[in-house]
Amino acid sequence: MAMSFQQNEVNGLAEQPNGLFKPSGGALACMVNSEIGAVLAVMRRNVRWGVHYASDDEQIEHSLIISFKELRKKIFSWKNHWHTIDPVLYLQPFLDVIKSDETGAPITGVALSSVYKILNLQILDSETVNVDNALHLIVDAVTSCRFEVTDPASEEVVLMKILQVLLACMKNKASVSLNNHHVCSMVNTCFRIVHQASSKSELLQRISRHTMHELVRCIFSHLPELDTKRHELARGNMSSPNIKDDMAARSRTLEEKQYIDGYPSAESDKKNNENAHGKDSTFSADSSMMDPYGVPSMVEIFHFLCSLLNVMENIEVGPRSNPIAYHEDVPLFALGLINSAIELGGPSFGNHPKLLALIQEELFYNLMQFGLSMSPLILSTVCSIVLNLYHHLRTKLKLQLEAFISCVLLRIAQSKYGASYQLQEVAMEALIDFCRQPMFVTELYANYDCDISCSNVFEGLANLLSRSAFPVNSPLSAMNTLALDGLIALVQGMAERIGHDSSGSGKPPRTRGI
Repeated sequence: MAMSFQQNEVNGLAEQPNGLFKPSGGALACMVNSEIGAVLAVMRRNVRWGVHYASDDEQIEHSLIISFKELRKKIFSWKNHWHTIDPVLYLQPFLDVIKSDETGAPITGVALSSVYKILNLQILDSETVNVDNALHLIVDAVTSCRFEVTDPASEEVVLMKILQVLLACMKNKASVSLNNHHVCSMVNTCFRIVHQASSKSELLQRISRHTMHELVRCIFSHLPELDTKRHELARGNMSSPNIKDDMAARSRTLEEKQYIDGYPSAESDKKNNENAHGKDSTFSADSSMMDPYGVPSMVEIFHFLCSLLNVMENIEVGPRSNPIAYHEDVPLFALGLINSAIELGGPSFGNHPKLLALIQEELFYNLMQFGLSMSPLILSTVCSIVLNLYHHLRTKLKLQLEAFISCVLLRIAQSKYGASYQLQEVAMEALIDFCRQPMFVTELYANYDCDISCSNVFEGLANLLSRSAFPVNSPLSAMNTLALDGLIALVQGMAERIGHDSSGSGKPPRTRGI
């Protein structure tokens, strides 16, 4: 007798409105059952998890194994009602294994893989029942993961899988249900693995750093969305005083109270700063950390990233380490994360006083310091960050941009200050990048040279390019060519300004002082 099935049931897939395919209820049950079997199989390899006998010959199994067997009895009865099932029911046995200090690295690794697979099965989304609690339990379990280390290789595998699950949580559609506290915990855990990886394989080092970058990008890409929602609420007259309070709320710091294996945590750095300024160093937990993640967690994370630039004062370089490479490595990593945050957050940083204050004060202080370092690679990265800041926030960074251009770029680009040729070249390239920005030349003259409280930045730049464009008592060099390109860009900027109607929209915007 022939049996007919719908094509989507044959494939175990159900088509979604957005064109994606989601496993059907039966297929999901099979997949989860497969993960249960994988964990049980690894557990049974260890005699610890075998059957024990009580005095009356009754078989006694470990509670972790019993929970998996109980789950197996339920999953096939859920059929196509998975969206109404509390995810905690099918996640809890795996999370218990992850949190247990009785399990070895192989068992913990398989359980982490199972959670990672479930997160990628499209089961969890913003409409799932109790999804916020499920995600919180996952983050709590993974960030407090404990396991017996049997060999270095298996330990690294578990650490990589922890990174996988954390990133999958943040990329999941239901990640909007995460709260500020859990987002900070995820970043903190990821960073601790980054630091642990420095003494392990290069593969783990690369994966951990990549995951940290992806986490930061996911978090700060949410910042413009917050502003959009706030504007929508304002247009709909549904805004409340609480919204503004939430956006500017004081958030508590990342979990670590002291230095994390030689790296300063956000809280310890913040306490040191406040003590230096005579402020109260006592912090109280803020209720906003339990709200869906947003500005409070971003303030703490961005502050933490800025604090990494101060790390060199707190690290003792070992006798077997390479001081030059090490001194470049840490700030370059931190600068890369900061640049990613600024690229994704963009002009939305300027809408939140706490984030803007971090850029105006702590970040620019560090950018000035590292801009004067002897590393062309660090200078190049710093210049990329400042160019991004100019593009997104120049109206709020007048004095900071003046200081950076005058005291870092113009100074390094001149050979009389003793900078290496490579550093001079990087500084000159950065100046030319600025000159090629629309309205930069006009804004430079209007906001600095025409302001009696500021230095003549336009004049200094024009003089530098004019002097450097042609060789004197030496053959033509790449620096001469760069300076000529900059001079052309400078003249072109002035020519474009002449073409505008000075009485109308062509008038350059005056940036606001601080």
